[in-house]
Amino acid sequence: MRRRTFLAWMAGAGTLAASGCATVADDPRKSLRDTRAERGTGVIVNYAAPYDQVWSALAAIMKELGLKIAGDNKAEGYMLAETGAAVFSRGERIAVFVERIGTAGNTRVEVVSKRAAGMNAAASDWAPKIHEKLGQRFRRL
Repeated sequence: MRRRTFLAWMAGAGTLAASGCATVADDPRKSLRDTRAERGTGVIVNYAAPYDQVWSALAAIMKELGLKIAGDNKAEGYMLAETGAAVFSRGERIAVFVERIGTAGNTRVEVVSKRAAGMNAAASDWAPKIHEKLGQRFRRL
């Protein structure tokens, strides 16, 4: 009798743990929009390079890092990328904001990196990786 009760309790606990650990948005585009709303909370670096050159380099860098570009708008100055789920990660959402600064042809780049799900301890922080690649191509201010 005790064994049945114990096994029933373990099955119930396992079901609750598997179903309630993380919430993932129903619409992946909504998650990407949520990442865009995080503007101002990312890592910002200024580069001594024209906007168009930085924008073109960003697309190549995203591909080089294995990030999937999920959307972009050059006129508004943002690029959205994501990673898929892996063994220890449920994926990440990345928003990169690019804007012209001053009249000397300099560009400001902000990278916001968020986990796709709340419980994702193995998520990477993509901001340093993206800025490192940009820093290899352009001089930082």
